Order: sequence, then structure tokens, then C-alpha cells
Amino acid sequence: MDASTLGCQPLTEANLDDLLNFMETDAFSDNPQWRTCYCVFHYLSDRQDGNWGMRTGADNRMTLTQMVAEKRGLWIVAYRENRIVGWVNADISSAFRRYAERGVKADPKTGIVACFLVAPGFRRRGIAAQLLDAAVKALWEKGVNAVDAYVIVDPKGLAETEKDLGSDQLAHHGPLTMYLKAGFKVIDQQGVISHVRLEKTEGC
Repeated sequence: MDASTLGCQPLTEANLDDLLNFMETDAFSDNPQWRTCYCVFHYLSDRQDGNWGMRTGADNRMTLTQMVAEKRGLWIVAYRENRIVGWVNADISSAFRRYAERGVKADPKTGIVACFLVAPGFRRRGIAAQLLDAAVKALWEKGVNAVDAYVIVDPKGLAETEKDLGSDQLAHHGPLTMYLKAGFKVIDQQGVISHVRLEKTEGC
């Protein structure tokens, strides 16, 4: 795909209906069990917001709609020919309660790239890489000094409860090769998770 045919832009109230339609049709056509997430999972904590497993798709849809209306959260959507074909969720680490719940320091100067989704028919065309680039630029504009991601690099080492995840689910953090190509460095390895980081430099 020629990069000029793809446009990446922030999610706002103006294009929210496009994303909701995408989420409820093409986005999870091969992964229906995640259709109810509405990409708010990382913003919510079981301790502070109640057990995730008890939330419905309607709950999460309303949360996403409210967050966008209140200009909270950061999602970048990718359009091709006036149609959304993917998105990335990335934000300042202190905005992600889920990461804090898992022991990640809530640092207002560090961003986190949390998850990607690209429509099944548009994968392996470089869309996720372009979304990553757009997310990093948006995080620089928010004033962070570094951008982190936590990437699954060895699916065989996952806990038994996660072994039934499909390849699309395992890829929702993005592949390690994509991050390395974008200049990220591996700074820690915890089991099957690589912690990667991109430091801001002059000119960014």
C-alpha cells in the first residue's frame, strides 16, 4: 500500500461514529470475543472500576463515547478511501489504570503504546507501522520524554489461561520487529514480555 493512500488522524466526536461502526462490523470479524472491548480496557482498573469480566459491550461503548466527548484518551484511526481500516490506542502512562494495576509506574512524562487493531483484509501492509509513527508523534506533542510498549515475544510461554489466544489477539500490542525498526530499544525482558522504549531526541 502506498503511504499516500492512508490517512491517520486522532479520534474525535467528528469521526467517532466511523470508529464505532468499524468496531461493530469489520474490526473483530475474526475475533468476536473481543468485540465488546471498545478499546477502553487499558483505561480501567478492576480495583477502581469494577471487575472487567462483569462489564458489557454497552458499558464499554458508553465509556468510550464519554471519554471522547470529554477529550480524554488518545486513539489514532487509519483511513483508506474514507473508511477506517485500523486504530492504535496510546496515551500517557498515568492515564492507563490497567498498567498501574500491573505495577507499571504512572509517569506523566512517559507514554505507552497499548494496542493495535487492523482489519483482517488490510494486515501486513504497513498500516500498524504508520499508526505507531502517528501515535509517537501525538505523544511527543503531549510532552512525554519517552514512549514504552510491552510486546509479547514468546506466545508459547504464556500462562495456561492465555494459551487459547489467537494470532490476532497475541499481536494486539504490535510485533517486536516493528518497534525495533521504528527505533525502539529493548530495555527489559520479563518472561514472555519485552519492554521496549523510544527516547525523545532533539528534533522530535
